[in-house]
Amino acid sequence: MKPAWRILLGKELLDVARDRRTLVLTVLLPVLLYPGILLLMGAIVAAGTQRLKNEPLVVAVVGQATAELLARKPVPEKTTFQAQARAEAERLLRDQQIAALVEAPQNAAAELEAGRQVVVTILYTKRFDRSVEALDRLRPVLESINTDALELRLEARQLEPGFVQPVKADAVDLEFQKDLGPLIASRLLPIVLLMMLILGALYPAVDLTAGEKERGTLETLLVSGARPVDVMAAKYLTVSAVAVVTALANLAAMAATFGFGLSFGGKATTTFQLSGGQMLTMLACLVPAALLLAGVSLTVASTARTFKEGQSLMSPLMLVCLAPALLSQMPGVELNNLTALIPLLNVALLIKASVLGNATLTQVVLTMGSVLLFALIALKVAAKAFNSEVFRFGGTEGWRALFGESKSAARQSKHR
Repeated sequence: MKPAWRILLGKELLDVARDRRTLVLTVLLPVLLYPGILLLMGAIVAAGTQRLKNEPLVVAVVGQATAELLARKPVPEKTTFQAQARAEAERLLRDQQIAALVEAPQNAAAELEAGRQVVVTILYTKRFDRSVEALDRLRPVLESINTDALELRLEARQLEPGFVQPVKADAVDLEFQKDLGPLIASRLLPIVLLMMLILGALYPAVDLTAGEKERGTLETLLVSGARPVDVMAAKYLTVSAVAVVTALANLAAMAATFGFGLSFGGKATTTFQLSGGQMLTMLACLVPAALLLAGVSLTVASTARTFKEGQSLMSPLMLVCLAPALLSQMPGVELNNLTALIPLLNVALLIKASVLGNATLTQVVLTMGSVLLFALIALKVAAKAFNSEVFRFGGTEGWRALFGESKSAARQSKHR
């Protein structure tokens, strides 16, 4: 005869498979949604960039000296220079009627002839994209004027161009000069995978605890003769399985999206292929993380009396669990032997390091061990919740009753 927990596990998995809402919200929708969002974002950015390049822009030219200086070079395409007073030009810029304004000193030509420096002011605003596009169009014009003036000065003094720049830095990205795919993937995958892992654990946990209380099926399950530990084991394994499947399905979808290639309107490509080793490394951290989140989510969800109350409890929990994924993207936060011991943060950092090819075996082992240790602690707390009145009735006193029970039990054993 099969153990009770195996029978209950089969029943819970069957219920999850039959629950179309759970499958759609935790597996199918994210798998289709996030790759679709990435592709749509790439298409929108590329189309927006191209639209800005083709959009007619008006740039205010303040003063005759500025007009004479700019007249040395052709006007950028799709751009119109319009003479304006400084105060009026600033007002038009704030009202978004012009894209930018340019102003040079009144004696700009004389200063250049005398071999001195001329400071040309470009006034723009980041409040609207057309102004930033105007700045991008004006920079090459002024740089070209600067190059011509510099060449004349060097020629007059019979100096080589290298005289003014004895050392020139040429920064070449060893890894991502041509392909930004791994870099973008290292920023997106930790957040997306952890978020999907959290959602994959939280929603089934609420449905299998508070949802069953609300539907009235929990009482039937508890009076069936099954031990609370068997009920807890079945629900725990079910939530863990759904979380792992959700995370892996999203990993496969994101890998396929990057493998297909994304375009954001720039020259660099964004393609990325996950190797077998990278997939195994991510699997090695995602599975223990699923066990950890399953225990935490079941503990929290068991204190709720209704499905709505359970969702309310899960909202702050989701934000807390997602914070390490966001923290992993902060500058200077990298995977090392210390951060590999911090739960969830180590998972996000390991995914990031794996994509970039920086993960070591020691860091993988430390991450797995740390997450598994916290998963055991979460499992112990979840088991305590399932063995207490909190699981059966929930309520606002759930947490106090849960942890107060252990204190009272300790006092009783001491008196004995």
